Amino acid sequence: MQVFNTSSGSWTTLDRSIPTHFGRLAAVPYDERIIVMSCDFNALFNPETGDWAVGGEADRSGGGAGVCDFGLAVDNGRLYVLGGRRYSGGRYDVTDEVKCAELAVVCSDRRALRASDWRPHVRLPRPSLVSICCLLDISQLQRTRPLR
Repeated sequence: MQVFNTSSGSWTTLDRSIPTHFGRLAAVPYDERIIVMSCDFNALFNPETGDWAVGGEADRSGGGAGVCDFGLAVDNGRLYVLGGRRYSGGRYDVTDEVKCAELAVVCSDRRALRASDWRPHVRLPRPSLVSICCLLDISQLQRTRPLR
């Protein structure tokens, strides 16, 4: 695994890579750590120490996203998994689910996510493969100029 330093414009190879295989993953920064998520696995990486906390299928905690090709975002101390595809009965079904997990507990305990950390949040307007997403505070935007 390599890390890009935006200040120096250089790449560095980490001494310790992701301790398990991740496929179709997404990553987001949170609280000076990096959350890495795939369907069956998740990890919390501390760039200061190079330490990983890993959860998922290998330890039977079930903390992965539960879907692939999903969107991942952090807002107000919560991690959100948006949409994606779930493999069932020999085929992939697209979902409209959005679920979230409180990150304060996970990061303060310095552990990976568990299945019990996830809560249903809302539904997307329609089932969706969401591989890229971002958050936009529309209330702030409306204060500066009206939307048309």
